[in-house]
Amino acid sequence: MLSKLWVTIAVWCSILCLTACSGKQAVPVSDVSEPGFAANCIAVLPVTTAVHFDETVPVTERKQLDDGIPVLDRVLQKYFVSRSDVRLVSDGQISGMDKNLPAQPLERARVIADRLSCNVVLETTLRRYKDREGGQYSAQNPASVAFAYRLITIPEGAVLCRGTFDETQQSVMENLFSFNSARERGFSWITSEQLLKEGVRDRFNDCSYLSSDK
Repeated sequence: MLSKLWVTIAVWCSILCLTACSGKQAVPVSDVSEPGFAANCIAVLPVTTAVHFDETVPVTERKQLDDGIPVLDRVLQKYFVSRSDVRLVSDGQISGMDKNLPAQPLERARVIADRLSCNVVLETTLRRYKDREGGQYSAQNPASVAFAYRLITIPEGAVLCRGTFDETQQSVMENLFSFNSARERGFSWITSEQLLKEGVRDRFNDCSYLSSDK
């Protein structure tokens, strides 16, 4: 009887270990800072990266991120296409607003939101973008993406929701817990754009203000 108990404990420990080593990493959405906050509209800022001011980031990685910015912008545009309370802000719109926009992110967000008469701003930062190398069923290197988002009130700057998505696609052989995802993907290697789409859907649905059910 005792030996069976130890076997059971060992099995559960193995499961917990495999879960912790999964290729998909998630940070829980923070508690809503303003319960019941009434958002009149959400200004979605263009996707940014933080690497342009970091000399330690390799040129190859910078180019990958530059290539990924319009892809994630497009994913966000499609995600919010049916939301009348969302204002998608382009780089061109920002350039046309004022050449003297504040450099400080929160102050800059305040000015942009004020121009659009919105009291909530969505900031999205792309942290990694590596596209699949190879074909749909024979990839040498899988898609790998990471991004973070923050939804803040204006003008206070209080955080309503925040979250991160970080995944490198894995085969079922590499991670048994990826079986359901693999089945949904048709047991194929997906592109980085498809992976970003999944990440946006999963993370935003954790936030009541951004949920696709809203």
